[in-house]
Amino acid sequence: MLPDPTHHDQTNRTLPIPKTAMSTDTPTLSTETRTKLGTRYNRRLRSAGRLPAVVYGHGHDPMHVSVDTRAFHAILDHHSHLVEVNVDGKPQPCLIKDVQYDHLDRDPVHADFAIVNLDEEIEIELEIVLKGEPAGLSEDGAALSQPMNTIVVKTKANNIPESITQDVSAMNVGDQVHVGELTFPDGVSTDVEDDLLVCQVVIRQEQPDPEPVDELEEPGVIGEGEEPGPEEAGSSD
Repeated sequence: MLPDPTHHDQTNRTLPIPKTAMSTDTPTLSTETRTKLGTRYNRRLRSAGRLPAVVYGHGHDPMHVSVDTRAFHAILDHHSHLVEVNVDGKPQPCLIKDVQYDHLDRDPVHADFAIVNLDEEIEIELEIVLKGEPAGLSEDGAALSQPMNTIVVKTKANNIPESITQDVSAMNVGDQVHVGELTFPDGVSTDVEDDLLVCQVVIRQEQPDPEPVDELEEPGVIGEGEEPGPEEAGSSD
């Protein structure tokens, strides 16, 4: 596990540049060192358009920084996993290890960047994207179900695909795709069990209409509408 940055001192150190060059397609983030930490200062940063973040990993002390919020949003929108983070003018290849969001689960409030060696094999969770429209959806009531939306894969840090895609256009009703049938890019593999279900085309079960409920007769008031008995009729006292 990577070290918890909250349990280290606040000493910033210049980290070595990995030997392998970054791809020209890798997005870049510039940082500013945070000299003050805490909730109040983080709120001020966010109000100024900066996102609090920490850079750590490979045995180095955490570096508390901030990045431009709009630039970080753009990276998330492009589903990038590997980022070149410039710390004190030195480029560091990093994985976006964790993103914390606000209470509405909409806007990022903090990010963790884990330093990696581009030649090392890592594990990362990727989205499974289904491409095409299954042929079986032409049948009445047919639907595509996807119980598994993400999968943990192993690959080198400089070979991370945006997602794992699977063509489902040839699937008919009753067809299934399991992990062992997924198509992985070169250099990407998984240790997830082959027989786990990824998606299937099924016929939706129609829900029966609820049976009508008989209206209950309104209970009458005891004695209401009853003829008086002989004793009651003959009594005048």
